Amino acid sequence: MIEDNLNSQLSNIPKLPGVYLMRDISGKIVYVGKAKNLYSRIRSYFVKNEDFRLIGAMIYSIKNIDYIVCGSEKEALLLEQKLIKKLQPQYNIIWRDDKTYLMLELDLNDPFPRLNFIRYKEYLNKKKDKTKLYFGPYPSARQIKSVVKFLLKFFKIRRCKYDSYIFFKPELKNKFLSCVYLQTKQCIAPCLTASENRKQTEQNYKKLIKNVILFLQGKNKKLIDQLQKQMQEHSKNLNFEQAIILRDTIKYLSNIFSKCIIKQIEEKDIVEETIKKINLLKKIKEKFNLKSIPVIIEAIDISTFQGVGSCGSVVRFINAEPDKTGYRRYKIKMLKEGQVDDYTMMKEVVERRYKRLIEEKKQLPNLLIIDGGKGQLNVVFEILKNYKIEEKIDLIALAKQQEEVYTLNSSSPIKLGNSQEDNLIKFIRDEAHRFAIKYNRLLLRKGLKG
Repeated sequence: MIEDNLNSQLSNIPKLPGVYLMRDISGKIVYVGKAKNLYSRIRSYFVKNEDFRLIGAMIYSIKNIDYIVCGSEKEALLLEQKLIKKLQPQYNIIWRDDKTYLMLELDLNDPFPRLNFIRYKEYLNKKKDKTKLYFGPYPSARQIKSVVKFLLKFFKIRRCKYDSYIFFKPELKNKFLSCVYLQTKQCIAPCLTASENRKQTEQNYKKLIKNVILFLQGKNKKLIDQLQKQMQEHSKNLNFEQAIILRDTIKYLSNIFSKCIIKQIEEKDIVEETIKKINLLKKIKEKFNLKSIPVIIEAIDISTFQGVGSCGSVVRFINAEPDKTGYRRYKIKMLKEGQVDDYTMMKEVVERRYKRLIEEKKQLPNLLIIDGGKGQLNVVFEILKNYKIEEKIDLIALAKQQEEVYTLNSSSPIKLGNSQEDNLIKFIRDEAHRFAIKYNRLLLRKGLKG
């Protein structure tokens, strides 16, 4: 069933050949497809399951769908190929040349199925098995793992790797009582009740699996309706704790499933968008006197709390947009607990990052932004010289408090303002800072010491 907020947009789509472009929340185009009939094709994403469940796989990211009307199906095909070659959308890569992406598998023959990870190339051999459901593929392992983490947290399906048949053996009950997921209430523990009341336990578990399937298929309205009914039942039976959990789940899902905006654009809009990004990067090159246009920008930040949980982060931007596959985080190893030395921590992260890129013969950034001033700038430059890459990577340091940029070819810092190029530099710096703080807090929670 199509949600009300989409009806009017979908009804305005012409029944003509064309190309459609899916964008994530940042506006980045992540998928390009062609259609003989744009109306039918775009509408199909909201009324039925796709063979490869594209909407389910991109449930967290798609917020806009643009479309371009073409004169014929052949013209649409040529435009699609042209845009894919120009934009390199991450989801199109799956269907071009790679079979290593992760997918999710649910075995419906299992009375208490669990989510299994499999590779896309495995799926190609198993997809004829009608007793199993598959979701994906997911180009980002981090994305699919975050999806599974959410599903386990809110729906509390089992994550243990036991065969379900042992759940029906009462003599093993003591073995299950020691499970950490049971102790922390992260699982409904069918292993404890299956032997006593098999039918009811299976029914309860199937309700959870049904919700998981709705989520992975992108059937958000149906899922929320189901959860609201369950919440009302729990409230009616005075089971307020479960009702509150469901209420919070519904609220979270409502935020995830925000409205998708569909609009018509023209090919020139795509060209203009690309030109704007190139011009923005050219301005950065000119302002900071860089050797090349910074198509790939990386930023490094350090985070510590009184020498505890010391860590560093690397974020990567390509064509002025975040490339999450290039994000990395590092736990500081060179300092003892309680020690704080900004230079040593920065030195360690830079060395680990670029030694790895060089060894693996991967693409180096055009520009590296580090947190700090002239001192940090000189330390990092020496590292780049040691690896003989100082001519390949431009380097600048950005001091947080003064919003000043230090470069190697200028004795005085450059003050940042509110121009587009300045705001992009600050945004990349802030993203690295956010990513580092997030990891620092994780280390502190786990009790790991820097």
